[in-house]
Amino acid sequence: MPKPALTRPAILLALTLAATPAYAACPVGQTPMLSVRLYFGLTENRKLITDTAWEDFLARTVTPRFPGGYTVTNAMGRWRDQKTNAIAREPSRIIEVDAPDTKELRDKAEEIRKTYTARFHQQSVGIVTMPVCGAF
Repeated sequence: MPKPALTRPAILLALTLAATPAYAACPVGQTPMLSVRLYFGLTENRKLITDTAWEDFLARTVTPRFPGGYTVTNAMGRWRDQKTNAIAREPSRIIEVDAPDTKELRDKAEEIRKTYTARFHQQSVGIVTMPVCGAF
């Protein structure tokens, strides 16, 4: 007996399920979002970036892009310096934004990275994005 052929609706359903992000099945009351974490070193030319300069950066660069809110966490970063190959350590801050995954969200995060890198002469600003479920 020949195997039944897949119907067009069955093929479309299979393709849709395969293309659906892993976080599509959120708990009741939560929706799919993207969590964006940005990692900022707080030294410039071996000097600590002042709280005033950091707050100015938040007010001029971050808050206008994310007026709905974000979280700032104090941290201590460690990494291998690209120029000297030495293990470096410095005070850091992490900004986390959780919002619907859109091109606008990703573009704003990239603008923040570029602005901080240029303003405070950084080798890099780290970024991590993760699909999540959330409600606010």
